[in-house]
Amino acid sequence: MRKLHLMNKENRDATVAISSLKYEKPFEMGIPNKELNFKRYLSATQENLHKNLASLYGDNYSSKLIEEDPEIDIEAIGKFISGSDVVYLSSKGELLYSPPKTVEVIIAPDGTEKERRSPEDIPGNVDDELPVRWTGKKMPKSKVAVKFAFKRTIQIKHVDGLTFDYLFDMAKELQDEDVMVLVGAGQKGNEPLIFQANGMPYRGFLEGRVDGKKYQLLLHLSNMELKRISSEPKK
Repeated sequence: MRKLHLMNKENRDATVAISSLKYEKPFEMGIPNKELNFKRYLSATQENLHKNLASLYGDNYSSKLIEEDPEIDIEAIGKFISGSDVVYLSSKGELLYSPPKTVEVIIAPDGTEKERRSPEDIPGNVDDELPVRWTGKKMPKSKVAVKFAFKRTIQIKHVDGLTFDYLFDMAKELQDEDVMVLVGAGQKGNEPLIFQANGMPYRGFLEGRVDGKKYQLLLHLSNMELKRISSEPKK
């Protein structure tokens, strides 16, 4: 069970459980009442790839394709692949025997390359040390839905009777006001949520739903803010 250290608006914190939402499959592929299995088959060998064949036959490539079908290896194509390994290739197609050096490329808003640098290790900040904080910055649900694109949604769950009341009160307040509240990490709660080392930074929005004595508290994660494109020409 994954856990989350969470703080409410009254600065009371608790450790609660989190899990990914389970969605029902909209449809099933295959024949009714029959299980569908996916298998992998070999479609080409290195020698039969377009690049290599074009280099081998030159100007006669098109006629060779028609007359001899060199792109088809009768002995290999169609064989069942039971397993595979990941390999890395250089820009020249050569096999790499050690991990490549990773370079972080910074792109400016206009699409031009701004900077190249070695990647920085960024630690996760969603942990047991500091809680994820309720910032008090509330926004109507309708506004959040059109202003931010959600990447993931996590359900927050209680682990005992005390945390049930703790989370239920949060969910009820948010539903009654028809709002979502921004949550943040760090000492002041003003940092994006990073769930693992070098992970994606997210804005977090809490949404509450209550039905009688039942509740659902959802943490929506966004890494993209949607903005209108100005129709006015640049001066």
